[in-house]
Amino acid sequence: NTVMKLLIQADDYGITRAVSSGIVFGIHHGLVRNTGIFTNMDWTEECLDMIKPYLDQIDLGIDLNISTGRPILPTYQIPTLVNQEGIFLTSWESRKRDEFCEDKNHASMDEVYQEFEAQIQRFIELVGKKPDYIHGHAYTTEMICQVQKYGIPYTSDIWDKLFGFDISGYRIPWYIKPATLENQINSSLSQYLLNHKNELLQKEYCLVVGHMGYVDDELLKLSSY
Repeated sequence: NTVMKLLIQADDYGITRAVSSGIVFGIHHGLVRNTGIFTNMDWTEECLDMIKPYLDQIDLGIDLNISTGRPILPTYQIPTLVNQEGIFLTSWESRKRDEFCEDKNHASMDEVYQEFEAQIQRFIELVGKKPDYIHGHAYTTEMICQVQKYGIPYTSDIWDKLFGFDISGYRIPWYIKPATLENQINSSLSQYLLNHKNELLQKEYCLVVGHMGYVDDELLKLSSY
């Protein structure tokens, strides 16, 4: 019998301290083997200190982010990415604006390039090397994904190389929308995986990409989920 290899990717490291603590817990117990960090948050350095003891055990990438928190660049340099308070437009707000644009991209690609460059440069300054991979957070478009490469692979590039182009997957069909408290309580990824275990165990690899971590007040303020 083929032994199925389970790969777990935890996104959004650094979005809050509690989320970061939960991801570190998963790394410490041998579950999570790669995660991408936000470099634009006020507590990025604090969260990086938490994960530094494990950097020889994992791949640490960067979650390029233009939808959560404040940007690294001054807001006057990236007016299409922020609201009047200087905070990134949420992914929902950006998608609504895209609906009214002919090319479905309200954001200036030059501004996206500059902010992503600043986020990667901060990663290099704090970690001392380039990210192991790039992952887009929440709001991306096909054009945005094409703008940034930096010689660093995207997660999708790695997945294609590992799995080939025939990737059978599920995009949160277990998740009950809208994101009310009741629906979130009744949503269960673990039950969904158990319901499909016979199919999944036939695969050579099983990749779970998700949002692990503990919940704190900051997360409730930053995320609609």
